[in-house]
Amino acid sequence: MTQDDTIKWLLDRSQRRNRTVPLRRSLVQDAVEDGPRSTSKPGPLTGLMRNESALDLLLLVHAVTTGGDFGVTERSETWARATGVSFATDGSASAPVSRLWQKLERLNLITRSQDGRLTRVTKLREDGTKRPYTRPTAAGYSALDEIYFQLPFQYWEDGYHHRLTIVGKAVMLIGMSLRKAQFALPQTTAFASYYGISKSTLERGVKELTDTGLINMTGTQTYETGETRTGYGERTLYGFCPPFDLNVRKHHPKDPAPKSQGSQHTAKASSSEASTPKPSVPVPQAETILNGLRQEPVGTADIFLLPAQVTTADERR
Repeated sequence: MTQDDTIKWLLDRSQRRNRTVPLRRSLVQDAVEDGPRSTSKPGPLTGLMRNESALDLLLLVHAVTTGGDFGVTERSETWARATGVSFATDGSASAPVSRLWQKLERLNLITRSQDGRLTRVTKLREDGTKRPYTRPTAAGYSALDEIYFQLPFQYWEDGYHHRLTIVGKAVMLIGMSLRKAQFALPQTTAFASYYGISKSTLERGVKELTDTGLINMTGTQTYETGETRTGYGERTLYGFCPPFDLNVRKHHPKDPAPKSQGSQHTAKASSSEASTPKPSVPVPQAETILNGLRQEPVGTADIFLLPAQVTTADERR
């Protein structure tokens, strides 16, 4: 089989009725509750920035493991074709695939065990803590490490796994983790450091996503900041294009006003925000895509925490 045929075969075997892959936000940014405070640090994604094939393999493992012990047993040749690292059929494909598994093992994202003559791979939680994997739950205001987003099968079916580099894939996952119809991706050193990447990496990733039509600019937003002489700054807002616009956090009446990204002041929308165009697909359709999976609001889903930043219990959302 070709690479794309192999991926299609794996995805079809997953039998995911909603044709999406749930991924915890802790893969890209790990927020932890410590008593009345919350802290965060870059997630394991930063450790995959130099190994695109390992990230591709991890996403496929999450796609095909849907129950039981969340493990899968396949031939090395199957994984080699799916990631494009080898198309050999003489047994030599096991070596490059084994190196990818070792990378994911070092990041505590999978475990391996023998299953006869084959290897069984079991996924672990996305935060790299080596804890057993469980289905993410987003009921009510649950723990920060249960916040998740959805990667649609169209990522593979529409060829974005080919069209995007590791930079574009990383920024795509970061944008999806925001779970907003409109979101900012400030191309600054401070914002990029939230995720353990460089400012130039962030800039290239945003350009890739816009060039490939995965996201588009939806307007601008004025916000309060101490970094300018006027006390105000302006940032570009983006939105995912269909069918990638399914990660929209529902509004909850108890939610306070969102905090500015890149500033510890409260965000203040400009008057032009009222005329900002909305994504072309309404939220109800996005919910249809989710096919019944719960996407209720959970704590701090709309803010970013710097590694040294903390919030009190009253400030958490």
